[in-house]
Amino acid sequence: MRPITPVRSHLLAMVTYAALATWFCWPVAADPTHLALGHPGNDVWNHVWGYRWVASALLAGDVPVHTDLLGWPSGGALWFIDAFNVVLTLPVQLVAGPVAAYNASIWFNLWLCGVGAYVLALRVTGSTAGAWLAGVAYASTPQLLGQAYNGITETLAAGWLPLALAALREAVRDPRPRRGALAGVVVGITTIANWYYGLFAGMFFAGMLGRAASTWWGRSRWPRAALLRAAGTLVAGGLALALTAAVPFGLFAASMSADDALVSRDERFVWMTLLLHNMTDGVALFHPGRFYSPDLKAVFREDLIVVVYVGYALILPALAALVLARPRGVTRPWAVAAVAYLLFALGPFLYWGGDYVQIAGGWVPLPFLAFFKFFPMFSRISHAYRFVVGLTLALCVLAAWAVRAAGQRGWDPRTLAAVLGALRVVETFYASSAVLPLPVTEVRVPAALATLDGGAVLDLPVGVPVLARSSYLAGQLVHHQPVPYGLNDPTPPILYYNRYTQYLLELERSTVTMLPPTLPLLDLELGRAVLVDAGLRWIVLHTDAYPASQYPKVVAFLDLTATLHADADGVRIYRLDPDIAPIEGGAGEGVPSSAATDAAAAPPTSALPAADR
Repeated sequence: MRPITPVRSHLLAMVTYAALATWFCWPVAADPTHLALGHPGNDVWNHVWGYRWVASALLAGDVPVHTDLLGWPSGGALWFIDAFNVVLTLPVQLVAGPVAAYNASIWFNLWLCGVGAYVLALRVTGSTAGAWLAGVAYASTPQLLGQAYNGITETLAAGWLPLALAALREAVRDPRPRRGALAGVVVGITTIANWYYGLFAGMFFAGMLGRAASTWWGRSRWPRAALLRAAGTLVAGGLALALTAAVPFGLFAASMSADDALVSRDERFVWMTLLLHNMTDGVALFHPGRFYSPDLKAVFREDLIVVVYVGYALILPALAALVLARPRGVTRPWAVAAVAYLLFALGPFLYWGGDYVQIAGGWVPLPFLAFFKFFPMFSRISHAYRFVVGLTLALCVLAAWAVRAAGQRGWDPRTLAAVLGALRVVETFYASSAVLPLPVTEVRVPAALATLDGGAVLDLPVGVPVLARSSYLAGQLVHHQPVPYGLNDPTPPILYYNRYTQYLLELERSTVTMLPPTLPLLDLELGRAVLVDAGLRWIVLHTDAYPASQYPKVVAFLDLTATLHADADGVRIYRLDPDIAPIEGGAGEGVPSSAATDAAAAPPTSALPAADR
């Protein structure tokens, strides 16, 4: 077989990963400005909203760290978690809008995953065929495609991680300040793209430093020039990292700890989320098919899926590399990295087959637990299963070693890489727990919502799953008015502590199909006046979201207490006028019958939301 020049090899790899990313993103090809990749019951709406909000702030010359559009009436501090990809795709958004920019970021990051793994594996193994396979395998990671299903775009920025590892490896193997600075910049970009991956890079760097130190430890004399060069490399890398990531990461951390934070992560919340919502089932790492544990749909009524399946088309070549690769020991660092990332991916306690494993009456602790308790960064990690990305990357490098070792034994490496790459893609598509083809969310906003101005907007019903309720944010893309909801938050307290909105919640929860014979007219009138004074002007009923038993009585109530503005395209819109006539109807200041329950007098304890911010 004729040899391929390095330039052609690199070009072939880039085209392959572009084709693979296009194939995964093909479901939105018909209308990428209105069809968004991801399930409509998940985080798609939050991210599309965030793309528009960050871009609008930047174009207005503002730093997007606070918004009045969410959490009405006070707003709050917010750092949009995918701000980095918003900046990268800003030209796309200026031309085609936030949905197209959101889709473009997914395509770009899937392509970059292939490119990054190719660069790293080529640096490590020197095999272009093996590096090509590593890129295909990494770009086809089921966990990342599961995150695309969930609409969580910042987790797809995993292509920066192998680029960071490649830069760090070069800086450690041949320390020079320039290489250190380059490594610092790439690690900084990795951190602001997704701080999980910045942490993964830092862990790998710690391992590389430990390995390098062990080789120097036995020397009786350390060359002064080498020590100075190593120190200069560390200093240059640290400065470059700080200049690249310190400000964005500081703004992110400050937004989480602010008194008016719209998204916060205290240690107790993270701990409960890990144990009750985001535990990693070890069986799911190796169980083919649509196996989800925990099953968030069954337990929390969420359409999010937790995908941690690794894939035998990747595991088996990686294991073969441990036996076949020469010289002995070249694969050891990657095998150690794979085991380390695997242990961290399992979370604080061993969870297997749908339950925590118990020995002597207690759960089995894992290394993640100690890091969670003693390292501040780990106390913010609510998704331990994301360490599967680090595990997968290490296995991809080992698979590249397997291709090189097979070539040294007379096999054709390109044919072997092509076969293994095809098996990896087929397994991901048909045998993994990722849902492919990816579903799409149609982002089309009723035209009537564009007519809303001059005040806050309350979308109803409230009683839908939290992530599904984020679809209301699509309306804000056109009406630009504040709303009381946040990102992935339970019902805003203001809706409970005003009698008018509280009564609307009571009507939602009641099983009776008609209004009660009496209404608390004075309470309702006063509550409405308070809302109007605070700036609430619009109530939008999303008719398709209401059960048939609830919709008529809510409409009857709003017909009595507000002014109908529009009724079309699946929404019924009411206006709360400052000078509206007093509420009429009912039998006076009666107390609602038992049919309209008063159970909403205080906010209920809700299930933990699948917040990913």
